[in-house]
Amino acid sequence: MKRAEVLLAGLGGQGVQLAGDILAQSCTLEGRNVSVLPSYGAEARGTLIRSEVVISDAEIIYPGVLDPDLFVAFSQEAYDHFLPTLPQGTTVIYDPAAVTPAADKPLQANHRPIPAIETATEMGNPKAANMVMLGALIAFSELISRQALKDVLAKGGKARRERNIRALDRGFELASQAMQD
Repeated sequence: MKRAEVLLAGLGGQGVQLAGDILAQSCTLEGRNVSVLPSYGAEARGTLIRSEVVISDAEIIYPGVLDPDLFVAFSQEAYDHFLPTLPQGTTVIYDPAAVTPAADKPLQANHRPIPAIETATEMGNPKAANMVMLGALIAFSELISRQALKDVLAKGGKARRERNIRALDRGFELASQAMQD
C-alpha cells in the first residue's frame, strides 16, 4: 500500500473521532505508519466534525487528508459539506437513514449505503452505529484486518467490547453482502 486517505465526518456525538482513533490504532498494530487529525467545532456535540486518517507503509510526510480514497458520512451536513471537495473515484460510505445522496453528482456510482443506525438499534446499541460503519469501511477497503480492529476494541470493558465487536462484524457483513449484489 502506498498511501490511503480516509475522511470520516459527521456531527459531534456520533462517534466519528472514536472511529478514527480505533482505525489509527489498528493500523499501528499492523505495523503501518498512520496519522490521525481530528477537527471539531468549539461546541463539539452537534457540530460538524471530522477525523482524517492517513495510512501508509512508507513515511508520512504530510499528515492530513488531501484526496480521500474513502469518505464515511455520518450525517447529511457532513455529506453536503465534503462531497463537493472529493476527487473522482472516492468511495462514499453513508447511512441512508441519515444521508440522502446527491442524485446529480458523478460520484454516485461509488456510493455505498450501509444502514448503520438501523442495524445498531436492532442490536440494542444505537450508539454503536460508528462501529457498524467502521466494519463496513474495512470490508470495502481492505486497509487492515478485522482482527486488528477487534484487538483494539478488546481493551474496553467486557460488555462494551462484545457489543462493539458484534456491531463491527455486522458492518463488515453488510458491506460484504453489498459487494456481492
